[in-house]
Amino acid sequence: MSGATPPAGPTGPDAAPGDPEFSKELANAHAQLIAKQVQEGRRKFYNQLEDHVLDYMHNNPVHIEGCLNTCVKLFGNVVNNPEDQKFRKIKATSNTLKNTVMLVKGGEELLLYGGWVPRVVDMEKYWLFDAEADSVRFGVLKEALHLCEKALATVHEKAEKKRKEKEEKLTRENAEKERIRLAIEEDKAERKLRQELTAAAPVLVGAAAATAGGGNQGSAGKPGGE
Repeated sequence: MSGATPPAGPTGPDAAPGDPEFSKELANAHAQLIAKQVQEGRRKFYNQLEDHVLDYMHNNPVHIEGCLNTCVKLFGNVVNNPEDQKFRKIKATSNTLKNTVMLVKGGEELLLYGGWVPRVVDMEKYWLFDAEADSVRFGVLKEALHLCEKALATVHEKAEKKRKEKEEKLTRENAEKERIRLAIEEDKAERKLRQELTAAAPVLVGAAAATAGGGNQGSAGKPGGE
């Protein structure tokens, strides 16, 4: 019949590679696979973060906070500027890494689980993020950024407490040093005074004896009663 509607094309296993429905299903399957791999990467990053970096028995909260702040900055720069290559490379010897991420037990591995890789460029070691914006690694990096931001909220309070404890300890130590210094100065002053008195003793004794002798002579030379 000329006015009849043509039957819909096959879907599912019967769809042919050239059918739009097949392309759609293929795209959906690919997206699901990417999402699954991203979640697996997120799980590994989370485990590394929780089990090793956020280990307050071995890592100082202040150092943890510094590590996470650096990771948030590195990860965020790439996520927010995916086409800008300058944010995708950092020297392994930079103070930014050495004084923050590398101070923490598990910090280097955190970079690896976040998708960063060590590479030698022009005879110098760098950390690079060379994944495309639609890749699994880029998706993991986004998740890693969110996890680091979330962890910072809890670490900051502990870091502030640790900083306060350190400041109080330093204040006590400085007060003790000042007390000891004053005690030493006082002891020096007392010893100096004793030395001066000891040195002056013969002179004082001689002067007293001379005074006493002069008085006796005067009494002896005075005539008897009037």
